[in-house]
Amino acid sequence: MVFYKKGAEAELSQITYKGKKALSKKRIPKSYRNKKLDFDIRKKRTRSEAKIIKTLSTVIKVPQIYLIDENNSEIVMEFVEGEMLKEVIEKKSELAVKAGKEIKKIHEQGIIHGDLTTSNILCKKDGLCFIDFGLGYFSSKIEDKATDLIVFKKTFNATHSSIKNGWDKVIQGYKPDKSMLERMAAIEKRARYH
Repeated sequence: MVFYKKGAEAELSQITYKGKKALSKKRIPKSYRNKKLDFDIRKKRTRSEAKIIKTLSTVIKVPQIYLIDENNSEIVMEFVEGEMLKEVIEKKSELAVKAGKEIKKIHEQGIIHGDLTTSNILCKKDGLCFIDFGLGYFSSKIEDKATDLIVFKKTFNATHSSIKNGWDKVIQGYKPDKSMLERMAAIEKRARYH
């Protein structure tokens, strides 16, 4: 096992599963929480993330799930080889359009990613692969979808300000309708006054 990354929610380790290179994502117990409550929260979030990935696997590229162990709050999934979109988008700005199209597909499944950044999108030879649905949830509310896009817009513009009309390219791919654009504008306006 190779320790890979430790986040606020989970530890990621590179492992071998049935002869394949895999990624183990294990939710870490929180000592400040009641033990039973902590177990229930981690189990529920593990189940939810696995369900999100399985749902999306029919419409976009996501890691293939090999094993779900709810009692140990662990998901073992495909180790996706690829560069982060963050590393290549400056040279291939057309990928911003592609990212917008894929995000639209996620939202059409009634799923909110919850942590959309160009670090959570990998570039493979056969397209973009979305990862890290740890903060994801099911919702078909326009408010939630618009918020997901605004979160992405903020990180995108902060990280990739050198791309000419970069965010416009994402929107070109997503093709939001009038009500979505209005909701996004309203959310941004609210955020400015907080």
